[in-house]
Amino acid sequence: RNPSRRGSTLVVRAGTLKRDVPQPSSSDMAVGYVLIDVDPGSEQRVHAALANVACVVDATVLFGDHDLIAKLVAPDLGDIAKAVVNEVRSIPGVKQTKTLAGADL
Repeated sequence: RNPSRRGSTLVVRAGTLKRDVPQPSSSDMAVGYVLIDVDPGSEQRVHAALANVACVVDATVLFGDHDLIAKLVAPDLGDIAKAVVNEVRSIPGVKQTKTLAGADL
């Protein structure tokens, strides 16, 4: 998907990507963070592929227990779950994901 068709701007820098989208109020949208483990050497390819997942608004390559983290924003948690299962997990090199749901306090 092309983010420019959605009226947003995608900025990709070494190790991070950020989509410039209006920040919704927490009651309007669901937020999820996905910890991603990848095959050794595929970090940059997976990172670049996350730019094609429409609800990914930010992604960063990590050092530590996980290889990448992605922030997803969607109308509800069901849409985030579908994006993770159907899009993120299908990216070549992705071994495992762990999704954390943002809390609305």
